[in-house]
Amino acid sequence: MSWRRILLVAFALAVINLPWATHEVRMHQVTTSGIQVSAQVLTVARAGGDTSLVTFRLPSSVDPAQKSRTAVVDRATADAAAAGQTIGVRVMKGNPDVFHVDGQVKSWSSTVLVVVADLVVVLLVLLSWRLGGRLRRPTLVAVALADVESGTEGSLLDKQLDGTYVINGAVRELLDAETLVLTLRDRDVELHLRGHANPVPVGEQAQVLAHLVG
Repeated sequence: MSWRRILLVAFALAVINLPWATHEVRMHQVTTSGIQVSAQVLTVARAGGDTSLVTFRLPSSVDPAQKSRTAVVDRATADAAAAGQTIGVRVMKGNPDVFHVDGQVKSWSSTVLVVVADLVVVLLVLLSWRLGGRLRRPTLVAVALADVESGTEGSLLDKQLDGTYVINGAVRELLDAETLVLTLRDRDVELHLRGHANPVPVGEQAQVLAHLVG
């Protein structure tokens, strides 16, 4: 696997996992070192099963904006909150958006989504690794319009304004004195020299101006 592909996979995994990991770290911090306050309960509604949805407002001392917030809690905590119109909440000092309500029921949906996304990325990497060489597009046929020259690293199939192509790739094999095969990232190009020279040996990078005929 190339370094570029490794970096792409690492970036994809970071995008998937970092937000989830940051949230989990914050929730651990607030449950272990958050400020314990008594929040005003606004509404209590059934949320299905043995859970209820509690809407509450934190004290102005920790939440000057006095936003309404919600949390899913177990039935016993919800009943107590409905009766007393208050509920205990741990809140991050200076960041009221990070909180944990007493009796809060943890949702595993985000964790499941992250795990599924990670498995998909890993599966794609394994498929690419195992099938990489076989997942190639059909071979192109080209006719050289100039002598073949030493090329650069990588592959290139660049269409010019006049309809010709600059082709850059490794010389995979010489079929005969007038024909060679250039291998690009996802396909091969069978190049017919038609009298033009090819000083580039097999295995080296080559570049040529050509016309595609098939």
